[in-house]
Amino acid sequence: MLTGKAIRFLLASTLALTLAPWLSFGQARPGQAPSKGPIIQVQARGGGFLPEKVWEQVRRIPNAAQVQSVLEGKTADGVRVIGVEPAPVLYLRWGGELVAAAIIQGRGFERGDAPEAMVVGKTFSQKNKTALGLSIPAMLTKDHFPPIIVGGQGFAIVGIYATGDAQADDQVLVLLPAAQRLLNRPGRLSGLYVIPTSPATADQVAKDLRRILGEMVEVARLPVREAK
Repeated sequence: MLTGKAIRFLLASTLALTLAPWLSFGQARPGQAPSKGPIIQVQARGGGFLPEKVWEQVRRIPNAAQVQSVLEGKTADGVRVIGVEPAPVLYLRWGGELVAAAIIQGRGFERGDAPEAMVVGKTFSQKNKTALGLSIPAMLTKDHFPPIIVGGQGFAIVGIYATGDAQADDQVLVLLPAAQRLLNRPGRLSGLYVIPTSPATADQVAKDLRRILGEMVEVARLPVREAK
């Protein structure tokens, strides 16, 4: 009968092999420059959740250059999780603004990533002594398992981000479907970030969002800052 440690080791091996083609150990890849103007936040009125299909309505709005879906929450083990989609820039809401997170080690999410991929904040990484995914030889020589267990599920870290705020960096990012499973919110979103084609179109995009989505949502312009 397999012991708990043996089961974790087998899980680690499977995840490491699955993620191996996507792991990056060099310098962070340069991404797209953060938005210079405000980003429009769309969230459910009263702090609830939106149906995932609202993304289809929003992406058809003129002058909406990008639409990013987000799901936020805490797992049963107290880890703050943010579900995101692969994007050139990762935006995190903090203190009434959006912060363009900087990848300081590894990389951000990419299309085709395995569901177990995770990007963690600098503070979280330091507190939990986590690191980028390790190779199979390293696993065999150290009493350490690359996957980190969050909400009872195993993930492998592909990148570490920083914003310059210790609290904002004490979170983990996973792909949206993984967050929906972890937080038991299938088909739901906390909100959307809509990036206008230019700062000059932001007001019109916000008006169109209110007109199309009506009373079910709250629409706000959030300033954007780069990581310190």
